[in-house]
Amino acid sequence: MNGKELLTALGNIDPRYYDEAENAALVSRKVPLRKTLLAAAVIALTLLLVGCAVVYALRLQDMSIGKETYTQDFGTDGRKIDPVEKTRDVMTLYGHSGDPIQQALTEWFDFRNTYDPDGALMDNDPDHPEIPDRYEYTYGCYTPEMVAKVDEIAAKYGLRLLEEWIPIQAWQGDAFLEETGIGSFALPDSGAEITRIAGMYFPPYNFSLEFELKTDALDIRLGGKVRYARKDYFPKAFPESMDLTDFEQWNRTAPDGTALLLARNSKGDGYIIAEQENAMLIYVLDGNFSGSAYPGADEIITKEQMEAVASVLNYTVSPKAPDRAAFEQRLQKIQEAHDAENANIPAPETYSSFADYLKADTQIYDDALQYCFYDLTGDGVDDLLVSKNGMLEKIFYPLNGEVHSESFGSTYLCEGGVLDMYSVDEIFEWHEFFTSDFGEDTVETGSVRNTFLYLSRTRTQWVCGEYTPAYISREITAEEAQTIIARYPHVELNWLPLMEYPLSENVTLGDYLNEKDVRLSGEALRQRYRDELLGMQDMHYSHYRIQDINGDGVDDLLLKGQDDSFTGATDFYWIALTYRYGQIIGFGGDFYLCENNVLERTYTRHAGDIGVEKQGHVFLRYNGFRREDLDQVIYNKSTAGWQTDWWDEEPISEAEAQAILAKYPRIDQGMRPISELLE
Repeated sequence: MNGKELLTALGNIDPRYYDEAENAALVSRKVPLRKTLLAAAVIALTLLLVGCAVVYALRLQDMSIGKETYTQDFGTDGRKIDPVEKTRDVMTLYGHSGDPIQQALTEWFDFRNTYDPDGALMDNDPDHPEIPDRYEYTYGCYTPEMVAKVDEIAAKYGLRLLEEWIPIQAWQGDAFLEETGIGSFALPDSGAEITRIAGMYFPPYNFSLEFELKTDALDIRLGGKVRYARKDYFPKAFPESMDLTDFEQWNRTAPDGTALLLARNSKGDGYIIAEQENAMLIYVLDGNFSGSAYPGADEIITKEQMEAVASVLNYTVSPKAPDRAAFEQRLQKIQEAHDAENANIPAPETYSSFADYLKADTQIYDDALQYCFYDLTGDGVDDLLVSKNGMLEKIFYPLNGEVHSESFGSTYLCEGGVLDMYSVDEIFEWHEFFTSDFGEDTVETGSVRNTFLYLSRTRTQWVCGEYTPAYISREITAEEAQTIIARYPHVELNWLPLMEYPLSENVTLGDYLNEKDVRLSGEALRQRYRDELLGMQDMHYSHYRIQDINGDGVDDLLLKGQDDSFTGATDFYWIALTYRYGQIIGFGGDFYLCENNVLERTYTRHAGDIGVEKQGHVFLRYNGFRREDLDQVIYNKSTAGWQTDWWDEEPISEAEAQAILAKYPRIDQGMRPISELLE
């Protein structure tokens, strides 16, 4: 700070003294008493400022760009309360106090909130040739108007544009640190270890990365993120909603002299913000050690622990811009080496122990399934993940010398250990974001699913809900929904065909199953089914039918229960069993049998508190163990009309509905008393 800046800070000073103060070191002359006293005041102020650790104390409030209202239905302990209308701040942590970054992002967010609010201009095409890559993939533009707006805002505030982003995988993190000259996010000789660095790099300088931190200050690995944004670049950013009344904030000075803002809330979210001369550096800590949506005060990171973590982090981060082509080439080589290593397995120590469980698991005999190794449980040992179409279906994980399993179904693995249970069609889309706990306490009951967020779409209308002891939801725009989804990017895993899983050096799972796939028929098959039924401790079946309904050449055993009071049906099958790979395997249940091996399932659903009842007929077929959905038609009692999906209120005519039902006539079941099979 020079003399001119000090005088300006004092205020109410004759402007003619500004230049004199700025040039005092250049001109030597006698100074009147009045100016001498003024100089003394300036010196005193200078000494005062030098003695302060922080001249300007940054606060989260400085990063707010507006307010939003919401309804609070649950207290901080998760208990139901009378609804309260509250406000919270909309934040951007990359700018503050009206600086160009904050102004630019405010204008961009305002534009995104009003432009294409119903998502009518969006499409399902992942690539738009007419949109330059930096605009599409970095700034999320999908129309020329959005591109023009980015250019307009950047020019208005004198900001440069970032390049198309580069994904950084956990096994590429060290290369990123080396190429950018960062070296480490932890101070040397601090004893801290930062690993699993992965996320997005926005050349030439910006990045948003996840990491795991191990330090003596904590007895667990702490998850976190690090963000870096240059002040002369238009950043890739999303608005963040924060209840600032829930934050404790304080300022500290890092060992290297950097002024820091530390903040934490009752959820355990921790922020360490450092403002450099030309950039913002932000460390975000996941300090919720319980995984609960409402952690107790003793389950979150303490103020002392945050300060201990802050003392080991590097605040001199100043990345250089690597040669992009050379850097991407290096990343590609690392990726190829990683893929080759995983494809050729030397597998982890637990590898062989998974083999017996795969051989015995009757739910994985689908040649469309895939596998990979990944430490989902977070214990430092690779688990076996099984997927279909890139979606997690099942996990095998070792615990105390045994292998346990847990089923998920249609779930993506996201960065940060988050799981996204996902389904979508033309009408409906659903996301359930959750984490899972695996351990001794959950072996018998299954993993604890900690759901914290729901997103659902019916046509173009989105709803966001936070899971608390009850479900609290609000309508959001398509843009808001995409912003939320973008917070949990899917992890790209190296999936391999499950049937190629090497049980030993020369035998795959497919080899093993094919060798065991002896097809029985006639009395030998009946005897195998008979043995299975006689081995049941409690047998609740009264009637049966034998027929190949999945087209694999093996007659299946269809079973009806003794008590059908819940359906009132006399021709309704509870379960279908087949004999494959030397085992009895179940593959279908709760159905009527129709012509051409079509199965009809019926459902009755009630919608909310209004008592609206919908009765559905779903028609499907099995090809081996693969399910093929054919048709469905639903009768809506509230409208006394028909529709073709559960959520779409657009009706079809009575004639159209009856035509669908007529396509799949039920056949004469020909059920026989099960006593005949058991004799």
